[in-house]
This record gives sequence, structure tokens and C-alpha cells, in this order.
Amino acid sequence: MKPLVGKAILAAIPIKPFGVAKARLAGKLDAASRSRLGKAVAGRTAAAATDTGALVAIVTGDPDVASWARTSGYLTIDERDSPQGGLNGAAEAVIFEAARRQRVWAIIHADLPLITPAALTPVFAAAERELILVPSHDGGTNVIAGHHTSFRFAYGPASFHTHMAYYPHARVMQNPQLALDLDTEADLIRAVRHPDGRWLAKLVNLGAGTAI
Repeated sequence: MKPLVGKAILAAIPIKPFGVAKARLAGKLDAASRSRLGKAVAGRTAAAATDTGALVAIVTGDPDVASWARTSGYLTIDERDSPQGGLNGAAEAVIFEAARRQRVWAIIHADLPLITPAALTPVFAAAERELILVPSHDGGTNVIAGHHTSFRFAYGPASFHTHMAYYPHARVMQNPQLALDLDTEADLIRAVRHPDGRWLAKLVNLGAGTAI
């Protein structure tokens, strides 16, 4: 596939250990299924970013996730390189690495089941000129991208509004393929029902007509 954006972007995807992710889906999926789901959606997210022509990095402090990333051909960034822990620390490590490589950066949530290269392309292109925020459907921030050498990350509940308060001149780019992340059972059902999410149905053994 011909790259859509080029090699100016470091597209970074923070990933938790596959075995502990998606605990809120326990009512629908057992631990093994949740691990398989997390790995599959993260792989799709990374593949979509790769197909834009970006350099893709997996950000993690987990050895198993790092091994999966290297085996899959992705760069790895150790989230422990930042003194701040959690997702905010992982994001800070990305900015450091992007500055070292003199690249624009993008931080993408790993659990976006509807993501496509075409959805990411305008975000990456715009990030070369301005700060971009892509909100989730429930008030989070699924993608942040820019060329800045520092950023005040505030991931957590209502993070989109917090980020906008910190950076009121940021450009907001809304896209349904980037807005849905898999946090709850309702999110999973919504994804399976969407045309771009039907690939999930067989993976999690749910039909498109399944109801909560």
C-alpha cells in the first residue's frame, strides 16, 4: 500500500498488559477472551497507523507486550523512561522520543476497533502545523497529535475537556471511526453492530444483533 502521509510522524500506541486489560468487559468475556480481544484491537490500531506511512511505536512497561511489538515489527518505547507513571507518563515518553527523532508525534489509544488509515490521515497531516485533539464518544481523548516539545497530559475521566481547557486553541477533529473505544460492554456491542467493527463478532463470539 502506498503511504498516505509519509515518514514525518511517530505514531505511538500505549498498551497495558494484555492479560489485565478490559476488566469492565468481564460480564461478557472471560480473561482469555479479553486478552485476545485486547491484542487483536491493538494490532488493528497499529496496522492502521502503519498503513499511513507513519513510524509506529508501542509504548509499554510490560515485557510480554514489548516482545509482541518487536515480533510484529514495531518500535518499542519504555513508558518507564518518564518519571510520571501511567498513561500520562507513557505519553511524555513519546514526546521525548519524537523530539529525539525530530518527528511530529501522535498518541493513539490502543482500543479503537473501527480505526482505519483514512481516519488517521487528516489527523497526521494537520499535526504538522497545529495541535490536534480527537475526542472519544464518552469525553476522553482518543488521539492527541502535534509537533510541540512539551504537552500537559491529563488522561482520565473527561480528559478531552481538561485538555481543551489547557489548550483552548487546539484543533478538534471528530471522527466516528476514532471516537469509539472499548471500555464497556455497551461499547463492545456498539462496535460489533458497526460495519467497520463486524470483524469483532467472530473473535468475541457475539452476533451483530446481540443486546446487553
